[in-house]
Amino acid sequence: MNELKIQHEYVMEYLCRLEEQGGLGYRSVSNIVVSNDLFIPSVMGEFVRNSQPDTWARLLKKFGNDEQKLQTALKDKVKESLLDSQNVAIFINRNKSITFEGEKVWLFYVSGTELKGDEEFNQNIFCAVEESSHTLKVDDTKLYGIRPDVMFFLNGIYLGYMELKSVTKGQTARDNGRQKVAKDYLATVKALTEQERCDPQVMKQRKELMAIYDKAIHLTASDCNETYVMRGIGQFFDIAHQGFTGESPKTVDELIPLILEAFKPYPVSSLTQDEKQRFEEVMRALYSKKMIEKEILYYNFIEYKYVKKNGVKERTSNTGHLIAPRPKQKFGCDKIMGRIQEMLDHEKEPDFYINKLRKEMQALGIPGPKIEEYILLRERYCNNKYVYSLLMQYAAGFGKSNIIGWTALQLKGYRYEGELAYDKVMIVVDRLQLRDQLDTMMMNMNIDKSMFIEAVDRDTFIKALDSKIRIIVVNIQKFLDLQDALSAAGKKLKQMRVAFLIDEIHRSNSGENNQEMIDIFARLQQTFNVGGQTVVKKNLLIGFTATPSKETLSKFGEFKMTMTKHFWVPFDCYTMREAIEDGFILDPTKVIIPYAVPVDFQLPEGVEEDDEENIDIVLRKQKIYDLEERRQKIASFIVERLVSLVYKKIRGEGKAMLAVTSIPNAIRYFYVIRDLYAKKCEEPDFRKYKDAPIAIVYSDDQRHESCATLNGGVSEEKVIQNFRQAKNGLIIVVDKLQTGFDEPKLHTLFLDKEISGINAIQTISRVNRKYNKHKEDCHIVDCSWKNVNVGNIKQAFREYCDMVVSDFNPEGEAKLVALIYRQMQASEPYQQWFSRYQREREDTHFVLDMEYGLRSWIEQCFNQETAAKKHNEDNDLKPTDADFAPEINSARDLRNSVGRYFSSIRMLQDVFVIDSKYYDDVFLKFWQVYCNIYREVANRNIEEPYEFEVIDSDEEPGISLVDDDGSGGGGGKPGPRGGSGSQRPKGKSMEQVLAILQKLHESAQLSAEQAQLWLKEIGLMFQYIKADQEFCAYAKDDNYTEDEKFVEYKKVQSRYRRSLKTRTDFVQVERFKQMLNDNAEQLFAIFLADLHHVENGESDFDYDTTSTGTVSGDFSIEALMDLARRKMRPEYNERNLRQRIIETFADHFSGLSRYMRSINEVVRNFFMVLDTPSLSSLDGMDSVVKESLNMVCMAEGLSLIDKRMYLDMLLMRYEVYLKKLYYLIHGEELPAKEEGQGATLKFQL
Repeated sequence: MNELKIQHEYVMEYLCRLEEQGGLGYRSVSNIVVSNDLFIPSVMGEFVRNSQPDTWARLLKKFGNDEQKLQTALKDKVKESLLDSQNVAIFINRNKSITFEGEKVWLFYVSGTELKGDEEFNQNIFCAVEESSHTLKVDDTKLYGIRPDVMFFLNGIYLGYMELKSVTKGQTARDNGRQKVAKDYLATVKALTEQERCDPQVMKQRKELMAIYDKAIHLTASDCNETYVMRGIGQFFDIAHQGFTGESPKTVDELIPLILEAFKPYPVSSLTQDEKQRFEEVMRALYSKKMIEKEILYYNFIEYKYVKKNGVKERTSNTGHLIAPRPKQKFGCDKIMGRIQEMLDHEKEPDFYINKLRKEMQALGIPGPKIEEYILLRERYCNNKYVYSLLMQYAAGFGKSNIIGWTALQLKGYRYEGELAYDKVMIVVDRLQLRDQLDTMMMNMNIDKSMFIEAVDRDTFIKALDSKIRIIVVNIQKFLDLQDALSAAGKKLKQMRVAFLIDEIHRSNSGENNQEMIDIFARLQQTFNVGGQTVVKKNLLIGFTATPSKETLSKFGEFKMTMTKHFWVPFDCYTMREAIEDGFILDPTKVIIPYAVPVDFQLPEGVEEDDEENIDIVLRKQKIYDLEERRQKIASFIVERLVSLVYKKIRGEGKAMLAVTSIPNAIRYFYVIRDLYAKKCEEPDFRKYKDAPIAIVYSDDQRHESCATLNGGVSEEKVIQNFRQAKNGLIIVVDKLQTGFDEPKLHTLFLDKEISGINAIQTISRVNRKYNKHKEDCHIVDCSWKNVNVGNIKQAFREYCDMVVSDFNPEGEAKLVALIYRQMQASEPYQQWFSRYQREREDTHFVLDMEYGLRSWIEQCFNQETAAKKHNEDNDLKPTDADFAPEINSARDLRNSVGRYFSSIRMLQDVFVIDSKYYDDVFLKFWQVYCNIYREVANRNIEEPYEFEVIDSDEEPGISLVDDDGSGGGGGKPGPRGGSGSQRPKGKSMEQVLAILQKLHESAQLSAEQAQLWLKEIGLMFQYIKADQEFCAYAKDDNYTEDEKFVEYKKVQSRYRRSLKTRTDFVQVERFKQMLNDNAEQLFAIFLADLHHVENGESDFDYDTTSTGTVSGDFSIEALMDLARRKMRPEYNERNLRQRIIETFADHFSGLSRYMRSINEVVRNFFMVLDTPSLSSLDGMDSVVKESLNMVCMAEGLSLIDKRMYLDMLLMRYEVYLKKLYYLIHGEELPAKEEGQGATLKFQL
């Protein structure tokens, strides 16, 4: 079916169908009434005549009752102003009414006015026109002709056009529709450029000649299945003009890809929708009457540059550039407003969302009992209890500040049932720059300065609440101070409905800030009666973050479920991977440069090398970062790299940031780099960089020199402004500016600190902003000890580059809380003291008695443990001996339980409803007292370990080679516990275990055969420990020290050792148990490092090499290592691989065998195609396919993530394989559909 038939019978029918019947309510207008300069004068006249009859009558009289003459004059008046506007939305927003012939003439009526609601808005006339031809000409010279499929008009004023394509005719919006729009635009530019050679004055008519493209709100291309959107196509004029006039002129076809890159698809809410559902959803989003109004009022504005003079912002010029939402940005904003409408529509139905969830589960086919189980679970979550919440996961660089501004602007005037839905819109930020960006954006959006204010103290906050000011910007650091302001605001605030827009919610939803915010939300609730039922009038919270934690998702995300599990997802999502693929940001992991600065270690004074095995010697990593010689080397490297590389990037505008571990280190770096840089700039080649600033920013405290002093008395705000305005520069930071600081000219990030997880993503995102075509990459230079950031960054990117999903299980955590609560109640301190503490905690004498009693009991527990250890050591007793004394410390065990309890209830707070007794204030304070006394006693009983001294190394620093996992080779010689590198999943841990066994083999304590069995057994032990969920949760809890975790690890390992008593198949079991005991600390470190990878499915503890293969000759430890390597990456043996494929898939294949050749023949033919030479462009995939198949089918230890990667590689080569098959059958390559295009199987089929 051709597009004309689809266009007329479906598209136009839908556009012009009445709104109450599901259409968009446009009027179909004949193309003959459209003027060549893109107006429908008759419709413009009709709108004014019907909506403003008195005005029209007076105007008509002035034109001698000649309607056509009046319509033409009015059109020309509008055209004059429109051509000077960036686009039609900007024009109408600024000119809803104009003065024409002394009369006020309205061109557009807005909706939802306080007096008339939508009455005036409904008088606007929206028109759609098919196949309207337009000739672009200069005088009588035709430059180009264009005939859009559908054009859109508002009150006779052109809005934009759409190109339609028909998939049944082999044409798509992606391949053909976009190309048609781009080709028309570039052909017009080329024709204008060629005319310029004859008539240089022709460019004065550019605005009118290019109006059909440049003045459109957007241009679209659709095939009903997909719709693509182009905004601001005029941005390509200068590039195209230069391309056509350059020394080597480009063709239209050569420039088309440049435009296609910005021609993006519009998202749909569900990919399961059919074509008509998709098309109509997108048309509503782009062309419905209310959405066109939003385009005019909210989504299009001009961004100007401002500078502050005497505290007041002034424009640097009146030339700005158009800001309008990308498809995904608009989709997100509209999605937010759609959910808000739904929330308000059903606010008086408390069970609406529960019932909605029930229907969703029924549609998924989940059994009834399971549904009710999920419903009960969902109702225990705090999510949406205090506020309606929406969590947006938007990648850094996506334009969150614009989205916050667009959303705030809509909420400011959003009316529901004739009244403003929200009394106040409160924007909560925690970064200086965003506050400044929002301030500038609101000025650009024409939001009157009197409509928003920043609450900087109690008085400004109260003033804002008490006034007509609609938008309040609040600094999260000052949010705690606002509690007093809330109390002072009194009843007025409690009666308000407030919308909160919170930037970087992953940071403001934790700790003290979060609790204060929850208190505020609770206080803002207003209850009212509906039919005798009390309903909470809920406020709205919209949180924005690129890196939501699992707890954040559980608090503010969306509840989803499958047959077997439930999870939480963001309300809307635009990930880092999407932003990188769409070209909006750079990939910050593409260039990570490890710069290693070796250091040496020496034993503490008085300790001999022979003592190392018998005493505890630790390495304090901070000593490494504090080492002055190391800092001097890094500073020299940074200065050299700045002037030789960084400052030459981005056409000479590159800048850099250095992030360090502490304020003292930042200050030392500042002085060292400043001195080295000054000397460097004395060299002739680098004098041009001498004025580039070396700035420093950190949070001031009383212990250190203030930032302003170091920066020459300049305030932080001014330092940042100067850095942004400078051509080059370096800014040194500790924690500030590592999140939310947007300076597109930042090219290089130097790291002399360790980052991981959310912090890693936020930090590296400072340099991945696009600036212009000359910013082609960004660099991360990792100077951290052992270059651990290389692995940490890649791990964090894997975790947060896609949509983050939380499977956080608070129900299990709640059960653990109940269990520990009972254990704490059964403990001796509770039994002896708690009941009296409840009654007498204000009695000084009682408190002193209780403290003495608790201290005495704790000391007794330590003494008993010490006595037991001494008894066992003096008598050389093992746990299996009858006289062995258990080395138990009940006080420590209780302290660990209390710590785990506090950690769990913090995790559950505001996420999951548990009995209020678990949060009882007196109960918690009692255990805080216990912990304080325990810490005092424990500190007296802990022997301080010896510490390695860190000294300078003679080894030269330099850029080092680092494995894919980030484990570096250039960190110096570590002590027994030196450094904390990221561990490569499984491969690394197997190597470390093998290293332990190799030492035993070299000392003749273990044969290679025994080492193979012991390797397998250690893997089984790790699986045993991993199954202990309570310990694993403890091991991952940052509230506990490594020493505390190691104590718990030894307990679990001891249980495993005891379980070996029943293993009759295990030869030399006692020697194995002794080996576990001797190497407990190393095994603990190996287990802990790999635990995260195992739980994420990236690895496992399968160390069994007995089935990997055989070795020839005598079995040796080297042969065992070879087997371990082959377990991870098996050798390629085509015969074995073929056999494995046949064995694996024979059963699945049997149902098809009557229609096809046998599986043996299919597999043989498959490899024959791979092995038969053809064309070099096709044969390149052979080795990749074989390697991927070998890994998927033969590698026993392959993780789920690696399997997915190799399967993806197979899928990507599938089409090339079929092309090769085509070539082998036909003796020629697959033909292309059109000359210059790649061949596709889709076309051939």
